[in-house]
Amino acid sequence: MARPTRHERKAELLAAILDYLMDKTLAELTFRSLADGLGMSAYVLVYHFGSRDQLINDIVVSIESRLDRMRNTDVRDIDRAAWRDFLLDSWQWTMAQRNRHLTRLEFEATAQDIVAAEPRGTSQEHFRMLHHKTRDWLMVQGIPEEFADTDARLFTSTFYGLQFDFVVMNEPEAATKAFELMLTVFFNNLEARLAASGQDG
Repeated sequence: MARPTRHERKAELLAAILDYLMDKTLAELTFRSLADGLGMSAYVLVYHFGSRDQLINDIVVSIESRLDRMRNTDVRDIDRAAWRDFLLDSWQWTMAQRNRHLTRLEFEATAQDIVAAEPRGTSQEHFRMLHHKTRDWLMVQGIPEEFADTDARLFTSTFYGLQFDFVVMNEPEAATKAFELMLTVFFNNLEARLAASGQDG
């Protein structure tokens, strides 16, 4: 069997690191503690990640890769039923216990990024991405941009807020009920805005 490439080995290490971090924080992470936890030499980690900052960055990038589907989807081309299903699929990913901890780490990285000397900026990028995709989708439905922008920001903030609810409270059923209510309010508001402008729903 061929030896894994450096890229493949790094991907394997990242998967093991995420498992290790299920009950730990990014703040306490060092090459030594990680090497001890994984039962390997710290040299292996330094070889693949270079520095602690790069290690943390690679961990965060790996977690944020869950957003690739959203990033690569042109939501303007999907109808209301597909948009709702798309959002529900994204929400269901978060509800897994493993993913709760990945989201926890993502929030931790976001908090660190706010005061970092050289912030990654990916948290703002991803918030902006969901906000803009929702805004663009609403505009395709016929909502004027000034309303679509505000409605999309409310939606995005609520989406992230309910993820935080689940991370903190660990009550997936209650958080999911709130998410489903949020979707109902979102679509009812869409219909109300279209009715007010004289457009069909």
